[in-house]
Amino acid sequence: MSENIIEVKDLTKIYDDGNVLAVDDISFEIKKGEIFALLGPNGAGKTTTISMLATLLEVTKGDAIVNGHDVKKVPDKVRRSIGIVFQETAVDLEMKGWENLELHAILYGMPKKKRRSKIQDVLKLVDLGDKANTYVKNYSGGMKRRLEIARGLIHEPMILFLDEPTLGLDPQTRRKIWEKIKELNKGDLKITILITTHYMEEADELADRICIMDHGKIIALDTSENLKKKLSGEIIEIQFEQVDDVKRLQNLILKVRELRGIKNISFGGRKEMSDKIPMQLPPGMKNINPEIIRAKLREIISNPKKLIQAWNKYPMASQMFFNAPPEIKKQIASQFNEDLIKEVPEPIKSEIIKIQKGEISENTTDFKHLISISCDDGGKQLSSIIHTINEHDLKIKTVHMHKPTLEDVFLFYTGDIIREESANRVKNIKEMIQMKHMRK
Repeated sequence: MSENIIEVKDLTKIYDDGNVLAVDDISFEIKKGEIFALLGPNGAGKTTTISMLATLLEVTKGDAIVNGHDVKKVPDKVRRSIGIVFQETAVDLEMKGWENLELHAILYGMPKKKRRSKIQDVLKLVDLGDKANTYVKNYSGGMKRRLEIARGLIHEPMILFLDEPTLGLDPQTRRKIWEKIKELNKGDLKITILITTHYMEEADELADRICIMDHGKIIALDTSENLKKKLSGEIIEIQFEQVDDVKRLQNLILKVRELRGIKNISFGGRKEMSDKIPMQLPPGMKNINPEIIRAKLREIISNPKKLIQAWNKYPMASQMFFNAPPEIKKQIASQFNEDLIKEVPEPIKSEIIKIQKGEISENTTDFKHLISISCDDGGKQLSSIIHTINEHDLKIKTVHMHKPTLEDVFLFYTGDIIREESANRVKNIKEMIQMKHMRK
């Protein structure tokens, strides 16, 4: 018997009569009893991959074996081996908790005596025993997710697929869901779990191994710890005393970038000015963790050439600039010299010129002046960085150095350009999957 419960080889999915390559020739294995996380930006192919493994979408090319069963040849046996919790809420709100579970058990052909006993077991497992007779429309978001997990377990699957299981939940409820996932995996059931998520801390907390996908391909696969080790070096965050002229910080950034071993440098720390950037996302990006978008924005707003690319390509980038608070607009405007300003699209160009000339005199609020530096061997680099800062007559308030996080790894592999997936395509794919699920 193989120690792998899922084996994928050269798996490919092409949509729209060959026009959209959603999953591009991927191969991986998942061991029995493992929690395996799929990470990736919108359009990476995560949901498409999990849908093929769950037999909700047909495979265009390649092979996938789930619990010893071929997804193409014996899909019914695959379905009996798996439970699935969809990203979208799929329970009936007008039914009681136990009614939802009983309907699902009946569809799986479970005898009455067995299903009644099993319903009690799974409700107890997800701490909903006292809510069995409550209508689901009166459940909280976390209770609905736990009920969906219970429904996915009713037929005693070997594998549980969780597609964004904590999307939209508050941090406290998310933690409770994590504990339930660990209990399912490490407890008596020892269920293998495949999870897709946009939350870096979720993958870091739960997964034995992490697979990062982008543009339908696997670009990294390892444990969280090993992925972080591959991204060598440290992240140094430096906070300055009050800086009257943001141009001094910009000049400093240009000089620090010239130092040997510096990989990247940007304005703002992990939780500072990016938190001030307005976040009104279009439908195609609603499911992305805002922290990932903020991290990408931190990089973009510190590089005028990338800002110009974003403004020309994404309408939302222009809107974010106009909605930004005065201090961020001032910071951005300070980065554009006479040559670069020519490339800026209207009406942003006019706004920047007015800011540079002091014609816009909005009151700016104080904020912490921070730079974030990614470099090799931060301990050795720190003295050179501080020397460069002293040359620019800037006073340091605090210095914080840390190893790369999983978020840093994710951004390293997937790049720093925000990609907006077609909302219509996402909607069409989800509708197709849901229709197939209902027919089966």
